This record gives sequence, structure tokens and C-alpha cells, in this order.
Amino acid sequence: MKKPKNIYGFLNDMDFDIDDYEKEELNDMEKKKLKDDFKKSNKKKFNFKKVGSIAAALLLTVGILNQTGFGRDIYAMAESKLSELTYSIGNALNIERDIEKYSNVINKTVENNGVEVKLTDVIIDKDELILSTLINTNNPADMVDFDYDIFIDGKKIRHYGATGGTGKIDNSEEIFFVNDSVDIKDINLKDDLDIKIVLKNLNYYAYEKDIEYKEGENVEYEYFNKVKGKWFFEFNASGNELTANTYSVPIKCSFNIDNQKYSLEEFRYNPINQKIYGLIDYNNSKKSYDIKLEGYDNLGNQVEFYMSRSDKNSFILKYSNMYNDLSDKANSITLAPYAVEFPEKSGRMSNDFKLVGEEFTIDLENNK
Repeated sequence: MKKPKNIYGFLNDMDFDIDDYEKEELNDMEKKKLKDDFKKSNKKKFNFKKVGSIAAALLLTVGILNQTGFGRDIYAMAESKLSELTYSIGNALNIERDIEKYSNVINKTVENNGVEVKLTDVIIDKDELILSTLINTNNPADMVDFDYDIFIDGKKIRHYGATGGTGKIDNSEEIFFVNDSVDIKDINLKDDLDIKIVLKNLNYYAYEKDIEYKEGENVEYEYFNKVKGKWFFEFNASGNELTANTYSVPIKCSFNIDNQKYSLEEFRYNPINQKIYGLIDYNNSKKSYDIKLEGYDNLGNQVEFYMSRSDKNSFILKYSNMYNDLSDKANSITLAPYAVEFPEKSGRMSNDFKLVGEEFTIDLENNK
């Protein structure tokens, strides 16, 4: 959006219902000033939900409105750029099916050191807490991330890593969505949980311009900044609804890599996550491997599971929806295991993955 040359132009770029606010009469001088500035500006229309809050925030500097009750009402509505924005976990995870009923809606915004963070919603699944946040850095950037502490029922929780992603909202250079799927062992799925999340130390980055990067290369930054601060969120949440729509299928499949044995034990799936749980027998081997499963469902759709977590005894493979959601109409999935030794040279899309076992099929039809 091209910015108007004067501040009054922003007023005309907004669409809002004046009847929603308490009216206050302007004096003759104020009326004349408004009338003159209205004539000077172009009558372009923009979507209020996308830019209205930004325009309204700039409107605060208009002196004639700051002196009225109308101006104060505008300020209350528009002091946060994130107040009108929503971005659900479904958006962040690129899940096409409707998952709203499984989400615990928070929609709380906290500002600290010039940075606004809005926790939009949270989903609780087995061994996983999924967070969706919006961040207004008030500084141009290409990517953001942050640290966090999580407390459940008053106890600080040790988390075992996370997967997720971040991206810009529309064409903004300052407003981002972030989704994090945090691995937490033995999370309670039956009761309402008292959850406290402390987001800490926002990092934001800008990439070097006009440089072409290839997969596997180290990314250099034009600049990196850290905003020290804490953003606190406290709420109650439950995983009851999602648990009621979760199904489990036992798997009997194993394969060997060098002296190591990988056993696939369970396929657990619901509208949010589809995961395969497995065990590892290292047999004193010091090597470790990244595992993925590739194949297709009975409808012919491509299917892939990637390793989202592993330790000395177990691992979890998580469905990748890069080919769309796992079809609700699928009655079976046929997969084959592939592996590459850590550390990977070219990431998850690497051609270095080699077939390490035979195909196997998971029957879903009897679990629907």
C-alpha cells in the first residue's frame, strides 16, 4: 500500500462505522480544517481489517481529534496493530480441514519494549503443546523467533525440542505469524490445565539482499537484532475434544541400519496430527540416523512422515502435509523407510536418503 503524503490522508483511507462511537460536536475551526483536508486526499478504499488498525494508530497524531472524546475512542480501539488480526493454528500449520473446535482460543496481546506479541490459540495433543502467535516487531525483518518457558499447573515443564515455522502476514515487513509444536512428555489430556507461557528474548533477522542461496548453504544476515523482554500469558486449556477424536493402529514393522534395529510400534492419528511411534535398539552403535517414511495412500496420494523427535530409546515420525492433509477418505497407507546418517549435509529434502527396508501397509478402514 502506498502511504499518503500527509497524515490526514490516512483518515480517508479508512472504512469504519461512525455510529459505533460516541459523537461529539466539533467547533467551527475544527470543521473547516477537516473539510479542507478531506478535499485534498484521494478517495481510495482499503480493507479495514488489514490496514485499518495501522491507519488508526497514525491517526492519533492528528491534533484536532486528540482533543475530543471521539479521538480517545479511536485510540482505545487502535493502540495495538494486532488487535484486528487473527491467524489460527490451522492457518499456521497449513491444515485445510476445520480444526477450530479443538483449539483453545486465547487472543491476548502483550507489549514489552516496543514489541507486541499476541497468543491467538493453543492446542493440546499427546506429548505436544501447539502454539500460534502473532508478532509485531515494529522493525522490518525477514524472520523472527524467540525462547520460551512453559509452566503447567505451576510446574516448569522440560520440553524436548519443537517443530514449527514463521512467516509474514500479507505483505507486512513487521508483522509475523509463528507456530511452535513443543514436545512435552506425559502431558495430561483429561483435565483442564493451568498453563503459563513466558516468551523471551525475541530475535529478528534480515537476509542479505540480492544473493541467491542454495539448499544446504549457511545463511548470512544483513543484520540480526535481539529484543530482551518477557511476554507473559496465563490461561486454562484442555485436550479433551481432540483426545475423543484420536485413533490408534498397532504396527508390526522393523528394519536394520548397520547394527541398529528400528521398530515401528503405533500409528496415532487425529484431525491435527498423524504420528508414528517407534523404538530404537542401538546395539552399542555410536552412529545416529535421520529417518523418513515415503509412500502413498490407497487413493494414490503421496504421503511422507519425517522424524520430529528422537532420543536414545525412541523416535516419533510426523506426517508432513507438504502434499496436502492426509485424506480422511483413505483406508490404507503404504510406506517404505529411508535413512541418512546425521549430520545431514543437505537437509530433509536431501537425495542422500537411502531405502533401508521393505514396504509395509497400515490399515485404517477398521478404525473409522
